[in-house]
Amino acid sequence: ELKEIVFVIQSQSNSFHSKRAEDLKRDILKQSADLGKELPTVLLIHQIPGHEGAWTILPLMRDFSVTYSGNSSWIFFCEEDTRIQVLKLLETLGRFDVSKEWFLGKALHDEESTIIHHYAFAENPTVFKFPDFAAGWALSIPLVNKLAKKLKSEPLKSDFTIDLKHEIALYIWQKGEGPHLTPVTEFCTDDVNSYKTDHCATTFRNFLPLCGEPVKKEGVFVAVKTCRKFHGDRIPVVKQTWEREAALIEYYSDYADISIPTIDLGIPNTDRGHCGKTFAILERFLNHSSPRIPWLVIVDDDTLISIFRLRKLLSCYDPNEAVFLGERYGYGLGTGGYSYITGGGGMVFSRRAVQKLLASKCRCYSMDAPDDMVLGMCFSGLGIPITHSPLFHQARPVDYPKDYLSHQIPVSFHKHWNIDPVKVYFTWLAPNTEEPHKEKKVGHNREDL
Repeated sequence: ELKEIVFVIQSQSNSFHSKRAEDLKRDILKQSADLGKELPTVLLIHQIPGHEGAWTILPLMRDFSVTYSGNSSWIFFCEEDTRIQVLKLLETLGRFDVSKEWFLGKALHDEESTIIHHYAFAENPTVFKFPDFAAGWALSIPLVNKLAKKLKSEPLKSDFTIDLKHEIALYIWQKGEGPHLTPVTEFCTDDVNSYKTDHCATTFRNFLPLCGEPVKKEGVFVAVKTCRKFHGDRIPVVKQTWEREAALIEYYSDYADISIPTIDLGIPNTDRGHCGKTFAILERFLNHSSPRIPWLVIVDDDTLISIFRLRKLLSCYDPNEAVFLGERYGYGLGTGGYSYITGGGGMVFSRRAVQKLLASKCRCYSMDAPDDMVLGMCFSGLGIPITHSPLFHQARPVDYPKDYLSHQIPVSFHKHWNIDPVKVYFTWLAPNTEEPHKEKKVGHNREDL
């Protein structure tokens, strides 16, 4: 029965995202009503009280077990852009014996072992499957109950949440003793308008959000963090690739080099974190840039970013809100902790967010503290939620499954290890690669990157 499915939408409190999640909730309930079925429960993650780490899912297992084990069969998770054919989903789940432990999803795997998964399964990374959240994924209630019990006695191994879909699959798998992910062909990430989706219970809205006109070029200030030792090799890459997309850009270093030019902030370079440098950039943006510039982007000198796409994406956010946007990681979320934007993929701030941060007393506990984590701590303490976008990437294209990237129009990648960064930029991020179907016109093959 439809009432035996609990839908959980990975929602966020930012107004743009919460509206999208509410729209999906309404659609699920309307489809259910049109079928003449008793309505299912639909939960929005950001509305679940008392869980800073609700988005990491596993901390919710105990609540799910207590609340739903008596009258439900499935917990079905999806993203705000997942599109669901409710009747087909019901038929798909109906094929499985609900008295057993099931972990269902569209299977992804690593082509090669990667740093974002701590080089797991180094000998053959293709053997381990994990779900593509965009297609939706499901846990049967017997498995939810087992996980709830297990989490009570055996907390998560790592304090860090880096790639949630992989980490959840690892926890459920339990070194081979728990269930493997069962691939379900009806869980799809093809675009909702694709001819391939007749059999699909789920599809995915594969697009770059655009809400009206893109933010003007002059509305985005770009700050590049660099240091003297990288002036010769990393800065030329920026200049060959995305610098031309930025109307307002400054390079901040430990040495003033007029040929670039770089600005010496008076903060010595550190080998660990760059908290001192980042807070100096925030102060400079607030006190020395035009108050009419609503957005600040801070990137590393080895970040590859599409400012062209970012301006489209930012059209969906209200700069009068305190917005802190990028790729979300978590630290210590099982025991309180906080979420943060990982710096390598780029950190985007509304001016309002910078004002609120600097008006507070929250600062670096040391100059070489990790800037992204300190910012996460500060914003968490201020009650300002970070906003996640999967279009920002802390690693290189080769570090992600091809099938995962195939339904994205990415905004950034990071790291120059063992790749040609200029080639990566022109293949994945340059303005003429805007639509996935145009990629053959670009002189490089994405499969190789």
